[in-house]
Amino acid sequence: MASSSAIQTILTISQDYSIVTTSIIFIFGFIGNLINIIMFTKYKAFRNNQCIFYLTVESIANIGSLILYFVLGISAFLYGFDLSQYSSIWCKLRTIIGQTLLLIVLSSVCFAAFDQYLSTNYSLYLRQQSTMSLARRLVITAISFSLFHSILFGVFFYAKPRGGCIAYYTVFIQYYSYFFYPFLCGFIPILISGSIGLLAYRNVRRIVRRQLPIVQRRLDQQLTKFVLIRVSFLIILLIPVVTYRIYAMNINIDPNNSMRLAIEKLIFTIINSIFDLNYAVNFYIFSISSSRYRRQVKYILIKKCWYQLKRRFYFNRNQIEPSMALPILSIELLNE
Repeated sequence: MASSSAIQTILTISQDYSIVTTSIIFIFGFIGNLINIIMFTKYKAFRNNQCIFYLTVESIANIGSLILYFVLGISAFLYGFDLSQYSSIWCKLRTIIGQTLLLIVLSSVCFAAFDQYLSTNYSLYLRQQSTMSLARRLVITAISFSLFHSILFGVFFYAKPRGGCIAYYTVFIQYYSYFFYPFLCGFIPILISGSIGLLAYRNVRRIVRRQLPIVQRRLDQQLTKFVLIRVSFLIILLIPVVTYRIYAMNINIDPNNSMRLAIEKLIFTIINSIFDLNYAVNFYIFSISSSRYRRQVKYILIKKCWYQLKRRFYFNRNQIEPSMALPILSIELLNE
């Protein structure tokens, strides 16, 4: 009886932890990604920049992922079960959408690191390869591959009560266990983004030797800092889930061992919440690492967005005010 009570306690803790962390990550992640999108599209210095384009695509995919997993978590909490365990259609859709967004997020980070390597390179030829045309082609290719891959494998998933959303055939299970999660969504993006990010860091350290306008130099340094810290957090947040996947591949758990299954579920829930931080941290790590970005956010949100909203919805519409244009401030000139 005590063992049964302990198992139920662990399962309850796992469910409560999942709901709380999913809600917190969704709220802060949605707000942070939305601010990033506003900044990347409104701030003049960021427009038509390839690296910012990649980060914008990532922010959009992040919001999609947050909405998906928040809906899954809340529905499981409200109805007491995961619908994907009973509806094969929802199981397939969840798999296809989730995997597509995940691959887009990972590829966007890798592309951003690659662009910073090109744009800060000492070689003129390599710098000239960093163009919006290349950025659009890479993003379209990544989206096409992600969607094709997810549809190709997602249609073979089906709902199994108490078993979850699983694949039809053993070969697909082996593919996801031995390649998709540990390599395609683990070691490969870690190695690509990490190695290219280090090369971009080396380039930006030598950027002072090139004759560049001070504004462009500071922008390159700022974007390289963004990319490096994003890559660092990607690696930190990917390592636990990759490690767990490798661990899960090498153990066999007795399906009758309810206590072990409950503990494994709790561990996976915690590790999965750490991984989900990938969809939410960008705005906060950018703001913490860059005082310049904090000033830029304050300028756009207060001086631009809030001022425009205030003028549009001003409660005293009959009051006549002198028309005063805000001075155009160059945030770059205010940097240290």
